[in-house]
Amino acid sequence: MADLDPVFAYYGLSDPFPTSWESKPIQESQFAFVLGDYFNDSDDGKAGGGEWGEWHDMSELFESKLSPGCVLTIDQAVLQRNFDMFVKMKSTLDTAHKEMKKDFLQESKNWGVADIDQLIDDANMKAAQIMKPVMDNKSKGDRLKATLSLIEKNRYLFDLPGALLANIKRGDHDSLVRDYRRGWTLTEEIRTLPHSTELSDYLVQQRRVIERIWGEVEVVVEDYKSSVWKQLSQARPDDNYLLYISILLELGVEDNPIWVWLQTLVGNLKSQMEEAFEDLNSSLQVLRKEVCNTQPSSTNTAAEYFLNAIKVSTLETNNSKDLPEIESMWVALKDVIEEVTKYFGKQIALFWECASGFLDGRTQSSLPVGQNGESKVHLTLSREEVARIRTDARELVELYASSVADFFVRSVADSEERAEIVERTRTMDSESQMDANTPRSERKMMNLPNTSAASLSASARLANSLKNDRIAEGRQIDRPTTPSSSLETPISLTSSSSEKNFELYAFLPPNANAIGTTFFLSQVLNTLGSLASELAGLSISSRHIDVLRTMMSTVRERCVGGACLSWQQDAKRFKMVEDWKPISTRRCTRVPGLFLQYQSLVLDGLQNLVFIQGAEKKSKAVVILPPSSKLVSSIKTQFANSIFLTLNGLVQCAVAADKKVNGVNGSPAKGRVPNWTIDQDIGAPSGRMESRLLLMICNIAELNGSVVGALFERFSSLFSIQLTDNSNIIGVAMTQLDEQLFTTFTKKKRANFTTIIRTGILRSGILWSQLGKPTDVSPYIYNVLLQLVLVHMQVSSVGPILVKRVIMDLLHHIVNTILESFRQIDKFSLGGMLQATIDVEFVNQKMTVYGTPDIEGLYQTCYATIQDATDRSRMEVDVMTRQLEDMKKLLLKCHKQSRMEFLCFKEEKPTKSKEIS
Repeated sequence: MADLDPVFAYYGLSDPFPTSWESKPIQESQFAFVLGDYFNDSDDGKAGGGEWGEWHDMSELFESKLSPGCVLTIDQAVLQRNFDMFVKMKSTLDTAHKEMKKDFLQESKNWGVADIDQLIDDANMKAAQIMKPVMDNKSKGDRLKATLSLIEKNRYLFDLPGALLANIKRGDHDSLVRDYRRGWTLTEEIRTLPHSTELSDYLVQQRRVIERIWGEVEVVVEDYKSSVWKQLSQARPDDNYLLYISILLELGVEDNPIWVWLQTLVGNLKSQMEEAFEDLNSSLQVLRKEVCNTQPSSTNTAAEYFLNAIKVSTLETNNSKDLPEIESMWVALKDVIEEVTKYFGKQIALFWECASGFLDGRTQSSLPVGQNGESKVHLTLSREEVARIRTDARELVELYASSVADFFVRSVADSEERAEIVERTRTMDSESQMDANTPRSERKMMNLPNTSAASLSASARLANSLKNDRIAEGRQIDRPTTPSSSLETPISLTSSSSEKNFELYAFLPPNANAIGTTFFLSQVLNTLGSLASELAGLSISSRHIDVLRTMMSTVRERCVGGACLSWQQDAKRFKMVEDWKPISTRRCTRVPGLFLQYQSLVLDGLQNLVFIQGAEKKSKAVVILPPSSKLVSSIKTQFANSIFLTLNGLVQCAVAADKKVNGVNGSPAKGRVPNWTIDQDIGAPSGRMESRLLLMICNIAELNGSVVGALFERFSSLFSIQLTDNSNIIGVAMTQLDEQLFTTFTKKKRANFTTIIRTGILRSGILWSQLGKPTDVSPYIYNVLLQLVLVHMQVSSVGPILVKRVIMDLLHHIVNTILESFRQIDKFSLGGMLQATIDVEFVNQKMTVYGTPDIEGLYQTCYATIQDATDRSRMEVDVMTRQLEDMKKLLLKCHKQSRMEFLCFKEEKPTKSKEIS
């Protein structure tokens, strides 16, 4: 409305709603200007045809022309020329005024501007529809320019997330840390820019963008940190753990990566160790079942492998030591035990090496301190942390020692029960893991397990291991006892007592022989001793050395106990190798030589078990203590027992086909001589049995003569202990056994000779008191000597060294039987006296080689007995002289006639070779 003020003033109106026209003179030029120029459009499209300054000047002109008292004069020509237009305008204005007063200029219509407002709003809306895209594009362009400017100025920060991801993908940790630090520095610079009014909007926008970019960088770095944490949690002491710790220190973390890694490593080692030894126990059960399921059905197979182990085995070679399935179990068991123990022994040593480097600060000197030293606080361990690390190291050693000791202390029942418990537990854990759907964050993987219970359990098991071993050791010694009736059957591999004793040693393959047992266990003990010596050299504490000593003592005693059990079983089944074939070079079977070789191998193996080799060279600390007197004494006892059990088994084998032997009563451990007895009702042994008895006697002679003495010397040399008492006991026992076997062999012979002699002298019908002049040696004498020839032949073919002993013994029995028979003759005639004398003298002369003072005394007693019973009243001296001469001729004749029959009794003349020898 302000723009129309000049118009109202021109007409002399004081308000836009006049009730009458004011009469004022108006000049034509002014009227024409006001009406014509205002209401007509100009060429440039602007109202009034000029600028605002022109309107202003015109306004001043009107004010000066239309001032009060001024008379407006109008040229008549102008008035006439424009009258019509004026009238029309006037009429129009009046009409418009009336209409405006009537219904336009009302309050309800906002004084006439409501329609204008509506038109203006519509115009604005249409203008907005047309101009908004233009303005939006302009705004976008402005923002894009600002963004491009911001990006250009901070291009490094915008590229930083991608660059960090690329570095992570390449594994370029150095570049990642370098870029991260640079980005952090730039971000801090932007954050700390001074605030100003002109740049406030720009700074706010820039900081907002930078903060968002840095948030993305932090997400990348945090993910990378989580990945590094995970790698660090899985890093072993021999891995590049310092790289992960350095990265975390450079990037900056709240937790101390050194402390977290050490604690995580301890937890991982403990859990891995427990799981590994449980797996070892499970593997043991599988191996034992394989051995039990493939036991040979024939004793010949077992005897063949046992003999092969004795003949070709040495402690240094890789020849077969036992049955294939048993040796396979030994090899697998030895390998897995050595693998597990070596791995964890090495890991513990490496852990302490790493931990000690952190404890004394050597390792931290090369580690970064982070941006502005923010990680420097992590490079120093507190007293509590240092004490905890030392405790962890000691607990690792204790857990290792107790796990090893537990493995060797467990019985078969304990081992099977433990394997079942572990299997059930793992099955339940597997099922629970399948049901669990909540994932754990990477950081939670570093949560430290509670190891105090495991450590206490390990210490308790190790403390009880020796006690359990003492109980098992007391039960495992199987004393020689009276064999059962099962000995009448062919050779058996095991006895019920042996099977029960083998159940006390889970690590011992069923029915393993002592050669393989000592061979493989000595290797295991050497490995354990070497590892224990290395661990003892770690400067953890004095307590951990005691734990290692206890472990080695426990394992050694258990290994020796298992070896002694195998040794004892071998002694019982050593009879398997007896083939009852004499060896021409030794006058006995192969048993004495094999026994010497076998016992030597076992003694050497036991010596390696007792005195573990090479363990003390790796550390100044002594972890292999000298063997206890009890341990050596148990070996001593088992050595004596093995000899008795071997002899007992051989005797049983010798007489098993006919009758059984009562066996051994007593024990060398009790300091008394075993009482060897053979059933009195054995009857007449067969020829095969007699041959075995002869060979057994030869074997005992060989064993007692050189083998046992050599073994006692070897034992004393290996274990530095004297065996005088045991040697005497075994010597006396073997002498008794020899006598028993010899008596058993000659028993049938003596009975036969007794029958022949007594029949010939007392029951053949000879009347010794009426007998005439003799013409030949009595038939019973020929019969007796012929039986001796058969005995001579039998013994010569089996045991030549026993010929003289057997013949002398039987000859003594023959002469004594003749004497006892003649003593039952009341009276001899001259002929009877001569016949009896010829008979005795013929035997005397034929058996001169086998004569002894005792036998010679019996001859003289026979002569005296015959003379005492002879009636001398009718004897004349010259007649007696002739009779004696005839008797000599008769003896000479009889010798010549029987020279070939009794040639075996003739003394052999030494050959040139014998003379030279």
